[in-house]
Amino acid sequence: MVLGGGLSGVGAAHALARAGYHDVTVIESGARLGGLAGSFVSDGRFYPLGYHHILHRDRTLLYFLERLGLASRVRWRRVRMLFQRGAELYDLASPRDFLRFPLPPLDKLRFVRLMALAALRADWRAWDDRDAAALIDRFASPRVRQELFEPLTRLKFQLPCHDVSAAWLGARLHHREGAAPLGYIPHSNWTTELCDGLTDLLGAGGVTVRTGRRVVRLHADGGRAREAELDDGTRVRGDVFISALPLEVYRQLAPQDDTPEVRSIRYTALLSAICATDQTVSPEFYWLNLSSLGQSACAIFVLSNLNPTIGHPGETCLNFVTHLGRDQAMFAESDDQIMARYHADFRALFGFDLRAKWTRLVRVPMYSPVFGSRYRNPPVQSTALPNVYFTGNYRNHPCVASTGTALASGLDTAGAVLARHGAGTGARVDDEVRRFRPRAGQRAS
Repeated sequence: MVLGGGLSGVGAAHALARAGYHDVTVIESGARLGGLAGSFVSDGRFYPLGYHHILHRDRTLLYFLERLGLASRVRWRRVRMLFQRGAELYDLASPRDFLRFPLPPLDKLRFVRLMALAALRADWRAWDDRDAAALIDRFASPRVRQELFEPLTRLKFQLPCHDVSAAWLGARLHHREGAAPLGYIPHSNWTTELCDGLTDLLGAGGVTVRTGRRVVRLHADGGRAREAELDDGTRVRGDVFISALPLEVYRQLAPQDDTPEVRSIRYTALLSAICATDQTVSPEFYWLNLSSLGQSACAIFVLSNLNPTIGHPGETCLNFVTHLGRDQAMFAESDDQIMARYHADFRALFGFDLRAKWTRLVRVPMYSPVFGSRYRNPPVQSTALPNVYFTGNYRNHPCVASTGTALASGLDTAGAVLARHGAGTGARVDDEVRRFRPRAGQRAS
């Protein structure tokens, strides 16, 4: 039984069904599978709940897009990532902007050295238990850290570089989302098609999907989980349970589980506001990091600058994003109060008022694990309830959390279940992913 129908849970359920398990059930509280990769409809068009793009190194995602017949429709585009410092916006991938950025020439060379090292090194596990400040200061300089990285780690985790994982930062720099081509599917919201296609895969594999039902308790007896109690009072028995829920939620369902790593992880919250306007935003960019710490938003995305076909013709589709603690006052403010903050940010940055045709604000109380300097992946299997397994992006450190890493985590957890409870007689999806090679026009490295 899989608790949670986000992409990690869907990946685990699909892998078990493909391996020959015939009694797999997914329980999801939402109306649709997909979790944070879900979407909504406005004025007859699908829009993502937040920014999503296809990473060119995301082999697991490319594999599933191929399985679903979507890969041939993916298009790749180089986008601009801007970095705000005071009243100025800089594209650090542009030689002109890089030269005018207020940093001494020697520190700029040191920054280039750090980025070159990150581009060449894919595996950053040797930097586990070290902090991002040590990494930046060693290969760049304290001034580079202060001017470029301290604002970003505080925006992402509300932590200074000294308290953030060096391995996580190294992996993030390696992927270079601002410089590498990003993928999208024209005339479509690709996450909608992905989630719908994965739902169809589960149905074809005989997986039972129960949406609109929330798990409220995991009942155990004799040192093993036995039943999942749902919010309608029904109980569903299971032999093996996979939790694809945030660990804070899982701990409420199974307070008797004292697995140490499971109890130590905490999450940031997310505010994500999507809106459409007929106005043009200049300069052109896809991703703007608001690093001066003076705004309410941490970043602004112009989704239509990656996918020009999103929304109606001529529309500009914006996404305001704020990472914060869910105990912070802003998270509890009304939608109107939060949007007033974002409108003020927009006016200060671009010099005119935003005229939004519509707005959709999403609050995610547990969005991203906080990858602190001592972060360790939880074990795949509970030490207290041995028939309970864990899956989610919190188990993929130091990889960059993405659509594909969520799916990959599900495959990894399914592999652990198969290893302990029988390998089944069908295909191993994780093996298929390892053997997968994108066709011409696709990307992976």
